[in-house]
Amino acid sequence: MTVPIYNLQELGVHAQGMARECKNERVAMILQSVAIGSMIIMAGAAAAHLLKDLFGHTEQGRSR
Repeated sequence: MTVPIYNLQELGVHAQGMARECKNERVAMILQSVAIGSMIIMAGAAAAHLLKDLFGHTEQGRSR
């Protein structure tokens, strides 16, 4: 049995597509939650990376 591996960036898009095609309402709700959660995680990771790039280099000149 092969398990498909998705990038986290693509997980939200795939989960939304699967939720639209799903006949079971409960599974569709779970897939929508996965889609929203993965989008929130990716937004947080992008924000953390941006903040690290903007403010992470201020400590280089200082000695501890």
